[in-house]
Order: sequence, then structure tokens, then C-alpha cells
Amino acid sequence: MGQSGGLAGSCPNAKNQGKVKYFGVSINDFQPENAIKLIETGVVDTVQVIYNIFEQSPEDHLFPTCEHHHIGVIVRVALDEGGLTGNITPATTFEAGDFRSRYFRGDRKKQVYERVQNIASNLKIPPDQIAETALRYVLSHPAVSTLIPGMRSVGNVERNCRVGDGRGLPREQVEKMKAQRWIRNFSE
Repeated sequence: MGQSGGLAGSCPNAKNQGKVKYFGVSINDFQPENAIKLIETGVVDTVQVIYNIFEQSPEDHLFPTCEHHHIGVIVRVALDEGGLTGNITPATTFEAGDFRSRYFRGDRKKQVYERVQNIASNLKIPPDQIAETALRYVLSHPAVSTLIPGMRSVGNVERNCRVGDGRGLPREQVEKMKAQRWIRNFSE
């Protein structure tokens, strides 16, 4: 496992010595299977992974492994870098230096916009509830312990706090979201 093998080997000692209480790893972008061997060692307590309505691959192998080994899952990019807020349109522009200008380059804004509009239309979700629905989708998976949502405004903070009420999505809505899986890698 390269560099993580050395770190994993020293972590149990640090835990036994009381220097480290919990140990977690952040998984490489779009490669959730990379952490499975490390999880199986029993060294880590949590994993941080990209997971959202579009990026559902952690459900395939990572989440079952985490559940089996009682490993906490921290989700990042739950709103697909803003794509699942409903606020990214083909005309959206980003400030200089905003990494999203690379992430949503070319026709990617249009692709995301059309997919989000499709989700809203097919699932009858009001446009102002897309982000909340996306966060609730993530929190509906039993392996997910928590998520790290972006917050660029007071409204985002308020919405994110509401979502922390412990209510996920109804099972039938979660199942309908499975059809929204989109295998692509915008980080390239």
C-alpha cells in the first residue's frame, strides 16, 4: 500500500501509547476501494470519501466493508462541488482562482445542470430543495456517520443544520436516486 503501509504500522503503537485516540484516512478521489485493505487491518477508525447522488461507487465495496468492520464514514463532496445545489447552470462563472472553473470546464456545467434538472423533474423535487435532498440522500445510507457539506452563505449553514435532524429520504426516493449514478471523473 505504499506510504500508508508505514503509517498504518505505526498507528497501533501510537494508539496503545495514548498518543492517538482515533485514526482516519481520506481516500483518493474516486478510488474508494483503495482503503479496503487498510480497513481490514483494524487500524483505522474512520474513512473520508467522496459520495453523492452522482458518485455512488462507495456503496459497491467500501461501505459494506466499513459496516462489517464498524468503521465510521465521513462523506465529502456531498453536493458535487456545488453541482447538486441546483445553482450551477451553463452560464455560471467562477471567480479567478476558484478550482471549480477547472472542475466544471468545457460542457460540464451544462451536463450537471441537465442532470440536476432531470432529477428535480422526475422525482418532483422543488428546485430550492435539491441541495437538501442531495444531503439527505447521503445521510440515508446506514454506513454514513456524518458529512462535510460546503457552506458559502448563512442560508447554506441553516439548510445544513436542518438536514442534521436525523431524517433521511424515504426508501422509495433513495431507490429512485440509484438511477442517477453517473460514472465520470471531473477531477481529470
